[in-house]
Amino acid sequence: MANLQLKCPCCGGTLQFDNKTQNVVCPYCDSQFSTDDLKKYSDDLASDKQEETAWDESRVQEYTNEEMKGMKIYSCDSCGGEIIVDETTSSTKCPYCGNNLVVSKQLSGDLKPNYVIPFKNDKDQAITCLRGFFRKKPLLPGSFTKESVIEEIKSLYVPFWIFDADVDGKVRFRGEKTKRWSDSEYNYVETQYYSIIREGKIGFEHVPVDGSSKMEDKLMESIEPFDFSQAEEFNVGYLAGIAADRYDVNKDVTFNRATERFRDGTIQAFKDDIDEFSNISVEDSNIQLSNTQTSYVLYPVWLLSSKWKDKNYLFAVNGQTGKVAGDLPISAGKFILFWFLFFLLVGGAIFGIGFGVTSEIIVGIIAGILMGALISTIILLVMRAANKKVRYQKGAANYVKDNSLRITSRNSIYLYRKLSKTKRSSN
Repeated sequence: MANLQLKCPCCGGTLQFDNKTQNVVCPYCDSQFSTDDLKKYSDDLASDKQEETAWDESRVQEYTNEEMKGMKIYSCDSCGGEIIVDETTSSTKCPYCGNNLVVSKQLSGDLKPNYVIPFKNDKDQAITCLRGFFRKKPLLPGSFTKESVIEEIKSLYVPFWIFDADVDGKVRFRGEKTKRWSDSEYNYVETQYYSIIREGKIGFEHVPVDGSSKMEDKLMESIEPFDFSQAEEFNVGYLAGIAADRYDVNKDVTFNRATERFRDGTIQAFKDDIDEFSNISVEDSNIQLSNTQTSYVLYPVWLLSSKWKDKNYLFAVNGQTGKVAGDLPISAGKFILFWFLFFLLVGGAIFGIGFGVTSEIIVGIIAGILMGALISTIILLVMRAANKKVRYQKGAANYVKDNSLRITSRNSIYLYRKLSKTKRSSN
């Protein structure tokens, strides 16, 4: 990560980026600059112009000589992490493992981000978001919010590759239609099975994939989406006083994950077009990408490290939206207690219904136990999932281009049917 110390043109003091005004300010002489003005100032000082290099269908760029002047790279012998710092830095620690770092080389040839989304919330707001994340989690140990200590909080620009693509897709689903009827003796259920085919087009834009191998990909996807409409063209002014991770995963590697998201997003959009079938599952899919475009961007993230009972918990806060992600501990005692309470409530209700319908106590008891245990387990698993928020995104639904979905073919092919019948109760 990089922590660039930009100097004030007026007094030479270190500039800071102000979240509220979205300007770069000097705390020493109170001068204030827009990022565009600061970029013009930096460009005037640069001895050569920034070069843009074509890379596939993307436009990537490198830092200018002036921007790289006085910057060096520190490497971690423990975890292999790399950060970029000002030449005046004499020693520092790895943000990932806390190990002392040693100078490895001078910065040169790094790609320069195309865009950056500036931080919209400050440190206090990030902490407030985290505290709000702890609330309404009934399985969270009561002592966690009281005893856990936030040991470290840091603002970080995380490197992402973002992908645009138009998709031509064909997806084959399996679906069902169900009919129910009765006669004087039996209840009937007929299930018809169909092959459902959807073909069409859809576009995606700004689908992000984490470009840092040291940052957990699932954690970054868990705080999505980022609103790219608030992105600005990159200039080093946005990094004043804020750390920036150095990307170490290139576009070709992250493209595989982007393709997965394009595919899943296409499947979900086509599936949403199906409304006359139930129990829909995917059998096969084929997508073709066109008009692909890649950009390198920096997205704002707050990282908060909390410690409780000698165990570290890492949380990420979206520096633009305030969305929080991180896995929370679960109280085994509360889990058992809630399960037992739901079992009594649900099981008792089902026993009453079963006994009322059949007038047989044994049937009511069996139904109450089985259904009560099943439903209570499902409820607790849902509650548990609320404490485990770190997961990969399903597709790219948040990044569909407006009005880009067009279904060009809809086909449903009947396959076979199954008929079952059960004896009606004499009551």
